[in-house]
Amino acid sequence: MLYLIGLGLKVNHLTLEAIETIKKCDNVFVEVYTSQYAEGVIRELKELTGKNILELNRVEIEQKFESALLSAGKNNIGLLIFGNPLTATTHIQLLLDAKEKGIKFKIIPGISITNMVAESGLDEYKFGRTITICYHTKGFEPESFYDQLKENQKMGLHTLALLDIKKNQIPQMMMNSKEAIEVLEKIAEKRNEHLNLNYIALIGMSSEKQKIIVGKEEIINSKEIFEIFPQTLIIAGKLNEKEKEVIEKLYNKKIE
Repeated sequence: MLYLIGLGLKVNHLTLEAIETIKKCDNVFVEVYTSQYAEGVIRELKELTGKNILELNRVEIEQKFESALLSAGKNNIGLLIFGNPLTATTHIQLLLDAKEKGIKFKIIPGISITNMVAESGLDEYKFGRTITICYHTKGFEPESFYDQLKENQKMGLHTLALLDIKKNQIPQMMMNSKEAIEVLEKIAEKRNEHLNLNYIALIGMSSEKQKIIVGKEEIINSKEIFEIFPQTLIIAGKLNEKEKEVIEKLYNKKIE
């Protein structure tokens, strides 16, 4: 049996079902390229479950996981995924591969950043399609996420923006909220467009250092954006009166 197991945003987010499943697995792996814990480390996970957990990067998951997958025909194989499984297309492909090989699989859900967006004060039901803001490097400057943001804005919907992470290089890089805003503004400038958006940064959500920062200037001038990870950026759409009230009272920021 192949198990895809959600780790949540910190060690204490593991469900009883997840812990019991990990303990009964013959081999346990964790992918370390899509995100990381907001609080805690893999060592604590090993101590909690009593299992040796092998860390795998993107290449190892996409190209070298096949032997482990094949062994799931006779053994219990667990792949641990930060947040909730199946958010990344790589993990969905694993299910397709398992199905093709006649291997049974089960999904063990975990807490995701999408479960935290309501803490911003925005209505969870008013979010449009999620985007991922990517680093712009020489020869790689995608803009499709910007187009989707504009579509959400046209419909008055909020946008949850996941931020790029590059863990297969030295030094490792995790995009912060200021960098994400700069990428959006760079694209807007290239298109001769003017951005007048309301930003909310979710920083280290579920950790003791969790912080929610409302407003572009407040985000840019915050020292926490360089210290606390992972981060997610919300670009607000059209706010209703209750959303405005909640944000003003919880975060002392009046936005329109």
